[in-house]
Amino acid sequence: MRITEKQKETISSLVVERLRDNHAEYASLANTFSNKKNPTLEHIITSRTAFDRDRENTTAYYAVKAPTGELLLYFSLKCGELFEDLDVRKMNLAAKTQQAIAVLTGADSPQKEDAEKAEAFLEENAEDIKFLLPEIENYIAKKEQYAADIQQELNKQMRRVLKTYPAVEIVEFCANDNAREAWRSLGLHRKMGECIFWHHIVPRLLAIQDIAGCQYVYLFAADSTPDSILVNYYKVALKFEQLAGLGANKPRYDFQCTFLCQKMSELAEKQDFFYEHFNTDAEDDLV
Repeated sequence: MRITEKQKETISSLVVERLRDNHAEYASLANTFSNKKNPTLEHIITSRTAFDRDRENTTAYYAVKAPTGELLLYFSLKCGELFEDLDVRKMNLAAKTQQAIAVLTGADSPQKEDAEKAEAFLEENAEDIKFLLPEIENYIAKKEQYAADIQQELNKQMRRVLKTYPAVEIVEFCANDNAREAWRSLGLHRKMGECIFWHHIVPRLLAIQDIAGCQYVYLFAADSTPDSILVNYYKVALKFEQLAGLGANKPRYDFQCTFLCQKMSELAEKQDFFYEHFNTDAEDDLV
């Protein structure tokens, strides 16, 4: 059953503020924050690291407060980028295939040894070449551009990719164990994290599209549970996916975390689905 106006008003009554906009109060409330499942995320706010990053504008940190004043949850956002990887192996295969074909079909009769090598190469890679042939010219052009760019670009740290996608990263998303009772007292009978995500975070993500291009939202889920409970929660409740065709730069901070993302263009429709099916049996203490 669809969310009622009263339930929507209750979620809207949550206070969502940047840490820097009310530093003194949230610095005090940070002392009440606890999350036993993820002590690293707990430490980021209790150690005041979040406050420093928010003040420096390297990451935007938001606190979510209950109408009665308890710190329920904090989350953080920052600009990012996803990409499709450039398949160097296919580029090299295309170039070698072209060379082998040129040896066998050239005007001059090839040397026997060269012809045998060309035939052996084409036979050995026949299956891969079959799928490559429709786009072989594109791959050869990419290889030429790739080689030229390596010669021209002085920055040796440059990573070359096929295509990039503007995105925003949810860096941290963590509930306060000590505020679970305050959340239950609101009587919403839904998970804290999914209510805050769909009602408060999604509008902020969509607002980013009003001022800058942005195609994806993504995160790295720190899930140490044997059954991937947190990852499954992000997939089911927040509609994130594991898209194998997209990549992201993964910092050391997120090693052993699971990359998840979803299209920004689908958020509004998914948000309405959440509202439409709000009143179902779903009580849990996950974020």
